[in-house]
Amino acid sequence: MARQLRVEFAGAIYHVSSRGNERNSIFKDDSDRDLFIKTLKESVEVAGIEVIAYVLMDNHYHMILETPNANLSYFMQHFGLTYTIRFNKRHGRNGHLFQGRFKGILVEEDPYLLVLSRYIHLNPVRTKEWEGTAVEDKWRYLKNYLWSTLPGYLDERKKLNWIRYERIEGFFKRNNKFSKVGYRSYMMEGLKGTLSNPFEELKSRMVLGSEGFLEKVRNYLDRGVSVREIPALRSLKKVLTIEEVLLGVADHFQVDREMLISKRGKELRQMAMEMAYRYTSYSQEEIGEVFGVDYSTVSQNRRRLELRLKENRKLLASFNQLNEKFNKLSNQKI
Repeated sequence: MARQLRVEFAGAIYHVSSRGNERNSIFKDDSDRDLFIKTLKESVEVAGIEVIAYVLMDNHYHMILETPNANLSYFMQHFGLTYTIRFNKRHGRNGHLFQGRFKGILVEEDPYLLVLSRYIHLNPVRTKEWEGTAVEDKWRYLKNYLWSTLPGYLDERKKLNWIRYERIEGFFKRNNKFSKVGYRSYMMEGLKGTLSNPFEELKSRMVLGSEGFLEKVRNYLDRGVSVREIPALRSLKKVLTIEEVLLGVADHFQVDREMLISKRGKELRQMAMEMAYRYTSYSQEEIGEVFGVDYSTVSQNRRRLELRLKENRKLLASFNQLNEKFNKLSNQKI
């Protein structure tokens, strides 16, 4: 399974979700839900994560998190594994509880944080069984839904001391005080109207934000991350043609394109194969056709290059320079 891109930096905000394996329930009863929240709190304290909002459904959950320490992956590994172990022990089972890796979407704070928090807080009544139900009945249910952070936003007595309510409350400040009336009105608008799905504005399956925010994300991707390595990058970066790569490598080493294709320049040929694999859409089999070899030979040449880079500083310098060059070319289009 191709791994999802993780862009991690201090202060990043994420929408995180995960489903039960084969869409099965991740909670068998309310004791499991209590266990989930207890485990979440413990993992938050271990990793220094800040929770802005969450909602638990039967077979999945949604969370909005902020990461002061740029450690989302560590946190999620700790939390997911701990809850799975505890759930399995409680129910006498083995194996995976969640379906693959968690889904993490990078979120720009303004205006997406507020819209996203409303969307997930209304999740419990956005199901088929609630269709046709009066708005006030939906609202009454949501206000008392124990497995969401919404009640804490509406009632001071229901606040949890480890939730960062102020991140949403800040959008509804009047005279330096949180306006519950304003917040309630905003939530009711979502219940009464057709609530737009903020994820329809998702860029490249991983970013919810403006073009300016996307530009910041792109800067983090300039650190040698391969387009091939993470498929989501293909829509963030321009995929180069095989000719662009071959001519770029040939120009760098000041040789003819034909020399790269021939077997005379072994290391240069290996470098060209590696760059073609990183920055074009060609498979190893297709790259092999260009060089007149089979799939396995391309794979072997790439591995040999990896070993040579560890012992040849001059070759490593060229490798880094080519990466920088092709990264710049691949950033010309989003």
